[in-house]
Order: sequence, then structure tokens, then C-alpha cells
Amino acid sequence: MQITLVDANLTISASNLLSATLRTDLVPVPTSLEFTVQDTEALKKALVLGAKVTVGEFGATFSLIKVMPLKTQTVKDDRRVGGIACVAIPEGCNRLIQAVDNAVILDQSSFNAAYRASGAKISLGSDLPLPEFICLKGSMPTQRLALYMQQEAAVMAFRNGKIGAYKIDALFKQEVAQKFDPSAVVWFNSDKLENMNKASYVSVDDDGATILGDGDTVSSQKIIQKAGLTSRQLKNMNKVLIQRGTILRPLTTTIQAGDLLEIESKNYIVLTAAHLVNTGALGGATATASKFWIGSL
Repeated sequence: MQITLVDANLTISASNLLSATLRTDLVPVPTSLEFTVQDTEALKKALVLGAKVTVGEFGATFSLIKVMPLKTQTVKDDRRVGGIACVAIPEGCNRLIQAVDNAVILDQSSFNAAYRASGAKISLGSDLPLPEFICLKGSMPTQRLALYMQQEAAVMAFRNGKIGAYKIDALFKQEVAQKFDPSAVVWFNSDKLENMNKASYVSVDDDGATILGDGDTVSSQKIIQKAGLTSRQLKNMNKVLIQRGTILRPLTTTIQAGDLLEIESKNYIVLTAAHLVNTGALGGATATASKFWIGSL
């Protein structure tokens, strides 16, 4: 996994890289990078908060939001051997993980407009209409975006080099990225866990008497009342991607969250994709692997 520090024009060598995890999810900030390097003078100078980082041909430029020194008791060449642990998110998304200073209230807008109004300095590659968006002063934009994504039965995904908003139904209509044998999957078979992750949402209409929403639930499933939502929004909130299993494969960075997989003639969406590299530069085992969490409606 080739990691380059853009500002310093420095590529982290395999001898200095200890571990790296490139991750994609279906959340408001849908990709992140975590890596640990050896504590050298050049890297210590280059790895500062806000520094720009790229990963091979992944297509995203990341910005460091966490830089933490890791010290050991080993001494080499009169210096304590240690590392530097870093976390980075896509450049321009930093304000989305900070509480807003002013209220953001939009009407008949879009997810792209909500992103920009919340402080993001990027434009979405794929957009969807958004009837309203409210993020009060002191609220976290990512939490509010996640709420409205659920009301629109939508997810955020990093695709084709850009963050975009996508309908859940649209993800199942795309071309299959790859087919897997069922033996490659560690399946989750638990009705209790599924019921914990799914709920039915209801509301009361303006007349104060009509109940809106789907009351078709099992006895162990939650029913949650939400005020001020339409039947369409309540129906969307009932549409949930439930985790069905995990797949562990050799490093396969071509598969990302949001991709469609086919397993025994059934389609599943990649909920999370984590690509791991352990170089063993300071000893220990090396590893290169990808793990996918898959789900369906």
C-alpha cells in the first residue's frame, strides 16, 4: 500500500511503514485511512495535523486529523525506537466531524447543499433531493446527515474517486462487482441480532388520530415513534441493510463499500471494506488482507 505525503513530496517506504488500514463505509464520511510508521526525523516533520496524504491510485486525498507518537523501551543509535500512529479522512470533510458554530436550516434542498452548508469543502459526485435539513448550533453534522440519510433510504459511499449520495434500492440495481462461493462467507444467523438492528417507525398524522407507518413487526422488534414525518419518510426508515456475514480475502482493493456481490444467486451489498497491510518492519508476522462486511435488506 503506497502512502504518499503530498506536502512533503515523500512516499513512505516499506521499511518505515508498520501497518495501514484503508477503510470504506456507507456513512456520512465514507472512507478513512489509519496507518503507523516508524518514528524517523523526516516522517516526524512531515506528519502533522492537516497534512495531505494519498494512497496509491485510490483516488482520494486525505487530511490527517490525528497524529500520536508511540514510544517503546528499545534504544537504537541513541534514540528510543518508536512509531507514529495517524488517522486521516477525506480532505475537505474536517468540519463534518466538528460541532457547527451556527445553525444550518435548509428547505427543499439536496445532500450536496447540506454537506456544503455544514462546512464541507467538497461537492458530491452523486446527489439526491433532500426535503429539509436541520443541524442546530452545537450539533454534529455527521449525526444529522445520518438521520436524514435514513429518512431518504440513502447512504453515502466513496465511488469513482468522489463521495456521493445513493439510494439503497439503486445499489442493488448496479452491476455485480464480484461473485463469491458461499464457503468464503462467515454467515451471521441470529434472529435476535437482526431484530435488534431493525425497528418499525410510526407517527401520528396532522388530524391527531391516524397512525402512520408500518406496524408489521415481530414481538421482539422495536417500534419507535417519530413526530412530524410523512408516510414516505417512515417507509424509508423501515428500509435497513442488515449485516449477513463477513468475507476475508487476500488484499483486494478493487472492492469497496457500496459494491454489489453475488453469492449463490443472491445479491449482497458491501457495508464495510477494510484493506489491511502489516509489513512486519519491526518484527512479527506480515499480513495483507481485505475484509468485507456484507448485508441485504
